[in-house]
Amino acid sequence: MKAAPRHVMIERVNWWWYLAPIIPILAVGYAALMSWLPSWALLIALFAFFMWLMSLVFTLFRTVMQRFKTSKEPRQ
Repeated sequence: MKAAPRHVMIERVNWWWYLAPIIPILAVGYAALMSWLPSWALLIALFAFFMWLMSLVFTLFRTVMQRFKTSKEPRQ
């Protein structure tokens, strides 16, 4: 007998958690630009920045769509 699938979506987003990773990402990018780190560190920082940005955009989109979603009657 299998259990029913669980709903795994987060109901409330804590936006402060999006501030925490951008600070080290920008610090690594700055250090690579100033030649304090090897040049390949800039590529890692850019990749991490775009992943962070896409995560933020998807979360914003989901939050906005959830907020403006009209409650519809269930289909019968």
